[in-house]
Amino acid sequence: MSQRATEQESEITYAQFKALANSIPNLAWMARPDGWIFWYNDRWYEYTGTTPEEMAGWGWQSVHHPDVLPKMLERWTHAIQHGEFFQMIFPLRGADGLYRPFLTRIEPLRENGAIVGWYGTNTDVTEQERDRERLQLLIHELNHRVKNTLATVHSIALHSLRELKQNSVELFENRLLALAAVHDVLTRENWTKARVDELVRTAIAPAGQENFDVSGASVDVCPRIAAALAMTLHELCTNAVRHGSLSAPNGRVAVEWSIDAKARTPKLHLVWRECGGPPIAPPSVKGFGMRLIEKTLASEAGARIAVEFPCEGFRCEMDIPLGVEVLK
Repeated sequence: MSQRATEQESEITYAQFKALANSIPNLAWMARPDGWIFWYNDRWYEYTGTTPEEMAGWGWQSVHHPDVLPKMLERWTHAIQHGEFFQMIFPLRGADGLYRPFLTRIEPLRENGAIVGWYGTNTDVTEQERDRERLQLLIHELNHRVKNTLATVHSIALHSLRELKQNSVELFENRLLALAAVHDVLTRENWTKARVDELVRTAIAPAGQENFDVSGASVDVCPRIAAALAMTLHELCTNAVRHGSLSAPNGRVAVEWSIDAKARTPKLHLVWRECGGPPIAPPSVKGFGMRLIEKTLASEAGARIAVEFPCEGFRCEMDIPLGVEVLK
């Protein structure tokens, strides 16, 4: 082959290489054995808004974040001295002045065992880093919720089974089912909120919704309040079936709620009112169910709980503080 043909082939090969390097979405570059960068693809200049003159040699340091640059230089210098592959995620400043994370991979180019150059790529991993941060946040949130759930289960088990009675296992199982039900409601809303009407209807379903008169405003509550409210409603329903109005053929329960938005802290005002049941009186000894009704929302949400035992039927009123962001 003639020298001219060889030169033409080399020119064509280089032209093809440039076309390939400029077509990829990554930033790409090449350096001498000592790390001096002598070539960048067009993507690099487009992203950084720089010129070849500004970037020649070690000029690339100007688009690196000053907080990360020392660590990056330490690792890059080590790779050059030992002829090792380099990989690291660090931010690069764009033409808009914003820093974005890039995965940088640098491979040594060898001929006969000796390093004759380096070629590197920088890949924008902004979305991947955001996904990783979101995943880490979800893991922490899941860990927190699992711990809270286990603490709730432990408390339910401790009090439900402290004094074994004929129905202790049934009570414990039903409380766990109620806890699982509110978790289902929250899962459908991605654990951001729960609708009060859905919590009420879920709690009263085992006792037959036809025995209830339900009415209230459209309002959402946060997961912490939702879990406490659901467990409280479950205990109210259980007590109504076992001892209250729903233990009689014609007994009924009215559940009503409204929002008091005029107070400094908006409140959910919920009333549970029973009628048509057998005569009732305040219990001489409060069981776990009644203690749960009086204390769960108070401790978890700072709610005010008032229970009464008038002759017409049991009555429970709740005033639950709400954040403005949960009002619908």
